[in-house]
Amino acid sequence: MNRCSESERIQDWLDGELPSASARAFERHLDGCRRCEAEVRALRALYASLDRLPVWDPGPRLTEQILDRTLPSRVRHHVLTAIGWCYTALSAVTTFAFISWIVRPATHVWLGHVVTTVSTRLIDTGLFTLDAIVALALHLERGWGLVEVLGGWVLPVARALAAVASDPWIAAALSAAALCSAALLWWIRPRPAHIVKGNRHVGILAL
Repeated sequence: MNRCSESERIQDWLDGELPSASARAFERHLDGCRRCEAEVRALRALYASLDRLPVWDPGPRLTEQILDRTLPSRVRHHVLTAIGWCYTALSAVTTFAFISWIVRPATHVWLGHVVTTVSTRLIDTGLFTLDAIVALALHLERGWGLVEVLGGWVLPVARALAAVASDPWIAAALSAAALCSAALLWWIRPRPAHIVKGNRHVGILAL
């Protein structure tokens, strides 16, 4: 159905939002336009029906429910409350399970066995350590003492390194690696402020 071009002003006229001159012009238009007049009557009947409908008041409970689900502070409070209840329940269950387990006779036997085993292992470890210390002390009293012992540890390692370094290729590679390391350390050394401004990457590496 083709609508009148003035029908767009009906809602504003009903709401009293049209200026007085525009309102009077629209009222003159209503006297000669059946379509706008029919639409006005329909809207007035609709508004009258809506006014007669009962208004449902949800009360403050609905507001509280909406705030509980949207307000961050209340959401955090509910989350913390849930975590607290879960922790309390878990603690209660764990405590009950531990008490039920500890009062069983088989548990006492098992704990005694564990304590005996751990004590035996600790005693064996202590005796072994004491024996090793005594043996080392007796060994140091003979001959070269500490120098002889350290020599027995260091000399094989030194000989192995000397044998490896005697190879020209390996010696060259080690020398090149040492030179590269020295050059890198020299390059990342702290620089004066006027040099760091022009080379930001050097300043970062030197921090």
